[in-house]
Amino acid sequence: MNYGDTERQVFRTFLAFASLILILILLFFNISTDIYRVSSIVYETSIDLNLNTDSIENLKGNSIWLIDDAYFETFYQENPSVERISIQKELPSTLLIQIDISERIAFIDDNRQTPPRSFILYKNLYTRDTNTNEGLTSININNGPVNEGFFGEVITFVLTLKKYPINLSNIVFDYDGTSVNVTHFNSEFFLGDPSDLARKAAVVGYYISEEPCEGEIRVVYGEDGKEITAVTNCQ
Repeated sequence: MNYGDTERQVFRTFLAFASLILILILLFFNISTDIYRVSSIVYETSIDLNLNTDSIENLKGNSIWLIDDAYFETFYQENPSVERISIQKELPSTLLIQIDISERIAFIDDNRQTPPRSFILYKNLYTRDTNTNEGLTSININNGPVNEGFFGEVITFVLTLKKYPINLSNIVFDYDGTSVNVTHFNSEFFLGDPSDLARKAAVVGYYISEEPCEGEIRVVYGEDGKEITAVTNCQ
């Protein structure tokens, strides 16, 4: 390598080093300057009055560049009914916040205790105590035990029924610790143990919305133990 080549190599190395230093300086300036510190937080939907947004409001004064999902861990812990929170950054200093509340699934009366416990079950398995049924499917737990996956089965049951043109507030789901009975006005469904409730709900939805049956409908499994059929006694 001759002297000219060496000189050009040194110059290129200097330019690369100088560029890196300039980038670091600009990055430090953007992070530390007051221009890019959060001063405004805008909620894109109306906020549930039950939510605690203090941890979000405390983001004011932080660099907008540094804010990511990790900053909302406290918010999730304080608001278990929240399914997700989305943020957009409107430079230089505004955060746009979208909060999605988990879907309410059912109103549950747990009659195994005195006094009974009444609560709302959310899609994310969060429960909130309340004595008011706000137009949800009624679930009565009259005996136990309740297996670990019971509430998950209840959620799949209700979500499947939502695919049919049914007023879910007219559905009453009773569990006696062994089997599930569902009533809808003059129709009564005997679903057996609280498993496979998504497929069983499809039977319920069909006989309520497509082939109404006032009477008893019993869900049974075929000889292979997999296929579901219905035995009806319609009046």
